[in-house]
Amino acid sequence: MRAAHRAAVAAFAAVGVAAAVAAGSAAQRRGPLECKVTIVGGGIGGAYTAWRLAVDARVVRPADICLFEASTRFGGRIFTVQDVPGYPGFATDIGAYRFHRTEHPLIRSLVEDRLKMETACYTDPTAALPMNVAECPEDNKIWATTRTKSFVGNLETLGGWKLPAWTPAVPFQFTDAEKWGTTAARTERRTLPSVFAGPNSMLPELSTRWAALTDANTTYEKAMAVADEALAALAVGKYKGVPYAEVSVIQMARDAGMSAEELAMEVGTSFGGPQMFNMNVLGLTTELVRSLATHHMALPARGPAKAMAVPVAGVGAARKRSGMASIVTRMLKEADTAGVRIYTGHRAISVRRVGECDGYGADEAVPGKPLAVEFANGAKVITRRLFLNVGKTDLLALGSASEPIKSASADVRRRVEGQQVIGGSKMYCYWPKAWWLTDLGFSRGSGHGEQPAVHDTCYHDGPVQCTDPKNFTTCKGGLLVSYEFGDPTGVASGLYAANHADAPYTPLSATSAKTVMVKASLSPRHSLAWKAIVDGIRASHSGLYGRKNATGPIPEPDVCVGGSWYDVSMHWPRPVPRLSATLSTRLFSKPVPDLNIHLVNEAWGETVGWAEGSLLMAERALGVHMRVAPPKWLDALFYKAVITNFNAGKAAPAPVARI
Repeated sequence: MRAAHRAAVAAFAAVGVAAAVAAGSAAQRRGPLECKVTIVGGGIGGAYTAWRLAVDARVVRPADICLFEASTRFGGRIFTVQDVPGYPGFATDIGAYRFHRTEHPLIRSLVEDRLKMETACYTDPTAALPMNVAECPEDNKIWATTRTKSFVGNLETLGGWKLPAWTPAVPFQFTDAEKWGTTAARTERRTLPSVFAGPNSMLPELSTRWAALTDANTTYEKAMAVADEALAALAVGKYKGVPYAEVSVIQMARDAGMSAEELAMEVGTSFGGPQMFNMNVLGLTTELVRSLATHHMALPARGPAKAMAVPVAGVGAARKRSGMASIVTRMLKEADTAGVRIYTGHRAISVRRVGECDGYGADEAVPGKPLAVEFANGAKVITRRLFLNVGKTDLLALGSASEPIKSASADVRRRVEGQQVIGGSKMYCYWPKAWWLTDLGFSRGSGHGEQPAVHDTCYHDGPVQCTDPKNFTTCKGGLLVSYEFGDPTGVASGLYAANHADAPYTPLSATSAKTVMVKASLSPRHSLAWKAIVDGIRASHSGLYGRKNATGPIPEPDVCVGGSWYDVSMHWPRPVPRLSATLSTRLFSKPVPDLNIHLVNEAWGETVGWAEGSLLMAERALGVHMRVAPPKWLDALFYKAVITNFNAGKAAPAPVARI
């Protein structure tokens, strides 16, 4: 089985399809498997944990590590599609799709420094720019339509949709005090970011340190120290007697004077919805403050600028995006080669303490109370340490009688309840001629629409391949026609891809988040979504074609592929009353004191919505609870502040009194 499994994982790494491990391999045993370390979930957090223990740090014998994935695909919400009908090899990330080179130091260091994978500017769809380009192209909002009114920037220079001054065409009812411009009451439009970020932040813990955090002359070491001070102050800070962790962003914004119309414009011109503004203030500012500090981190010359990056492979004209899943499969391939036992088709349904009925003679020399993990196919594993690479809904699907929820404190349960799942969707469509490049010249930037199926269109996001990257007429491929995280009722987006998906994607089913619609063979259900997409893309771009004197209409695509992340998606920390002042990340890292269970997923980290969050939680479990040495390839100052200290910050030393 080992040889067959290695071949399967190698094939997965090469073409991005699921590994074909026999689903019943563990279930066919007469007794339970015994694994000193068990990992449930084959997302990036689970893959990293196995790889770090067996390959990078080499502190656990690979054969003592077992990784179980419920599906036949690795990656979790990282989902790279390689088999688009008619477009094979066009890597399309219908889930997580990028990382920032300074805001996400752990994944950048892993990918570029340790795994030696090449990356390219996310805003370069053809991947033609060299890896060490000094600056990546800007990502500007080119146009936006809200309340039927459209605002268009300078299409020739991609100057972006800025609205430097209020005009009567703005479809929101602002008072004179809320209008902006050189002759208005405000010089700039008031937004949620302007309320919380900047030297005029309503948070004194941040406003007093903003200059030091953002000054280009501030050293990395100084910026990290200032960030520690700010985070320590924010952790104990309060708004009108309420801890920042228990008050929402929108609550404070309203109290700052933002009107309902100002907030409506904020929602109406973003790709998110009201849920995003319900994050608690501590959650928002923790990520912001640390990213401001790490922006000062020196980067190796071999990589692109301080910007969003994506993994790429190939050279010359063959250089193309390889997809975020290539990071996951690279680690799993190395772990598998080392001897880690990897199983697909194993959906965990129960985690409990080992009892007499398990017939297990505990080895007292191995630390940790034994746990039994049971799977839907009848398999069972006995383990001393368990990493759960699962999100909130997956954890709850295990049931309240399963660990760690069963033995968790009321405080931990409250924090789990406070993690809100944010439903979202992505829809990519593919054309034999990349019309957004040839007709409009849009190689980067995005547009915000309000068509039912076309919400946020991103021109640099999509797999494009060109015979000659300098000649857009030779390009074909995919475009992200709609990207939306918003109101789960569908009001904000009008038409969720999830509403037209082939099946719901939840922890209770063996379905996929992927839906494929082919023009030549549309089902009645797909036809509804197809018409909405085609009509929406034409309607939202008709004015742009006129401005460019281009000939329309936009042709129908060959195929569309959607990712529906409705019940299983990214997470936001809501403002819920806590039962202690302990940081949630500390609680999630080891939710039950006498059990070696660790939550390693984006859902439980403070870098919400990003793969970095999963890796941070995995590294904390390894370094803090298993005493695994820090990675040699990761910045030591970052490790100490963010991993060892859980991003808790450090108060500034009290001034020494002079005698």
